[in-house]
Formats: sequence, structure tokens, C-alpha cells
Amino acid sequence: MKLWRKFLDFMNMTPREGAELKDLAVFIRFLSVSCLFYFILTSVALFAATYYVFAIVEFLCAGLFLVVFIYTYRGKTNFAMDFFGSVIVAVPTVLALTTGWKTNFQWCLLVEILVLYFSLEINMEIKVKLFWVISLDFILIAFFTHVFPNSLDFPRGWAIYFHIFSAVFYAGVFHIIAFFYSNKFNAAEQNLRDVNNKLRQMASTDTLTSLPNRRTMNEHLTMLAYNYERSNQPFVIAIADIDLFKKINDTYGHDAGDYILQSVSAIFRDTMEGNGMVARWGGEEFLFAFENASGNQAKNVLEGMRNQIEKTNFQYKDEVIRVTITLGIEDYSVVSGVEATISKADSKLYRGKSEGRNRVVY
Repeated sequence: MKLWRKFLDFMNMTPREGAELKDLAVFIRFLSVSCLFYFILTSVALFAATYYVFAIVEFLCAGLFLVVFIYTYRGKTNFAMDFFGSVIVAVPTVLALTTGWKTNFQWCLLVEILVLYFSLEINMEIKVKLFWVISLDFILIAFFTHVFPNSLDFPRGWAIYFHIFSAVFYAGVFHIIAFFYSNKFNAAEQNLRDVNNKLRQMASTDTLTSLPNRRTMNEHLTMLAYNYERSNQPFVIAIADIDLFKKINDTYGHDAGDYILQSVSAIFRDTMEGNGMVARWGGEEFLFAFENASGNQAKNVLEGMRNQIEKTNFQYKDEVIRVTITLGIEDYSVVSGVEATISKADSKLYRGKSEGRNRVVY
């Protein structure tokens, strides 16, 4: 098991060019090793069947795949890819034409067709052209090996070995290709999913406070209104404003203002956990949506929150900043609708401002 682990670590080493070519390098390594062993072992079969010249030629061809393998570690991954493509086409073509169709060397051309589409370095137009060249080569091999048959006459035992080993090799190679294609597709899909999630989060979240933004809250309120009409689930809307926020910006600077927004947002988030949603509504205003709650219940929660903020010393650099908030609360009414309910809560907020700030008005 340790030996296998070391082998995998060796095969998965990052090439000298960097991590961006690692997948391609590892892909070529596994294929070149597979081809190396295939051509060595088929060379043994040819040697045992007394086809010594073909056995020696094939053994030398196996060495070409060893060269491909070595180049993937020496900062020559793209060259190794091109060299592998040349070898996997040229060698099987020559061997198939000289040993016959039944030796199965021609099927290596199908391996190259699949390998060709793995690399991102080759544009699609070139890939299609090479596909037709390889396909034509395959057709010509089929034509010449059947019109001018030149099949080697293997002893029965070695013929069975040769064909079984060829079947195992091609099954293994296609498995390797499918595995790497699957990993590549899954990685691309996961990256796309991560980007989409990030974009969705950016579209639904206020960047400064990390609270849901106005758009998200509007969608949430629409859902709550629908639930109210369908199953009479009550909800309460409250709107809060940081008192004298402009004075904080003017006195301590806008960075201090951002710090206060982030700090009170953290308190808002903790307060609303299990109670509903809070969103940044705009500037220093925040909107609260209490689910399955009455106005009195919401008022009790918000009074506790208001009191907590009033007693908190917000430490910004060397300055201690004291903050208060004013809130207005309104029960949702299907007669009024969402916008009118928000407007009524906002009117209560401004009434609280005019009455001295730092209070919850219901």
C-alpha cells in the first residue's frame, strides 16, 4: 500500500512549468506508462512467437513512451503531449500495416482521438482537423490490411494471450481517459457552481455589513405576505435608524462610520437569529422582519437590542464611540400591503426621532 502511495505521489508531481499544467502532465504520464508496459509485454509475445525483428522494433517503440514520460517532469509537458500524439499515431500505423489487422495495434489511433480533445492548449479548429487526419489514417489501415493481408501467424496460446492482453490494455486506457475527463468536467462544474454561488451571494448581500440587502429583503417580504394570505401567518416589520450617524462620520471619519455600521449589524444579526431577517435598507437604515410574531413580541426583542447598543462602548482605534438607535414597528396588514406597512413603520421611526431618539415606537 505504501509503495502504491509513493507511486501515485510520484505520478502526481507538479511539472516544472507550474500547477496550471499539472492535470495534463499527470494525464500523459498515466497514458505513457500504460503504453510503455503494453508495448513491452506485446514485444514479449512477439518474441515468444519467434517474430524477433518485430519484437525488437516494438521494444524500441516502447522506449519512445518512456521518453514521453520523462519529458513531463522536465518542464516539457506540452512537448510531451505533442510527442505522445505523434508516437501513438505513427507507431501503431507502422505496426498494424506490417503485422496485420488482427494484432490490434490500429486501435491506438482511437486513444489519440480522445487524448487530442483533453488539452486546452490546442484550439478546436486544429483538433477537428487532426481528428479527420487520424480517422483517414484508421480507414487506410483498415483498407490495406484487408486488401493486402499480412497477419502474423501466432501459436494458439500466444494468440489468446496477445488478444486478451490487448483487450485489458484498451479497457484500462479508456478507463484512464474517462477518469481524467470526468475529473476535469467535475472540477469545471464545481468552479462554475462556486462562481455562481459567489455572484448570487454578492447580488443578495450588502458588501459592507454582510447583511442581506434591500433586494433580498423585498423578496423575503413578498414570501411572508404570500404565507400570510395562504395560512394567516403573522409577521411584523420594523425599521431602525442609527441616531446622529452623520455626526459620527463628521467627528470620527467615514472609516469610523463604516466600523459602527458593521458593529451594530453584528448585534442586529445576533438579535434576529431565530426571530426572522434583518437587512441593510439603505445608508444607516435597517429593516427587520419578524416571522410568526406580534408587534408586542417584536417590541420586547428590539427594546433589549436597543438597550444593548446604548450600553455598548464601540472602540474605534483610540476613540470610544457611543451609539443609539431609533426604531418604528408595524404589524403587517393584508389590507395595507408590504409597502404601506413599511411606510407606517417609517413614520413611527421619525416620530421617535422627533420625540428625542433612542426609543422603539409601536
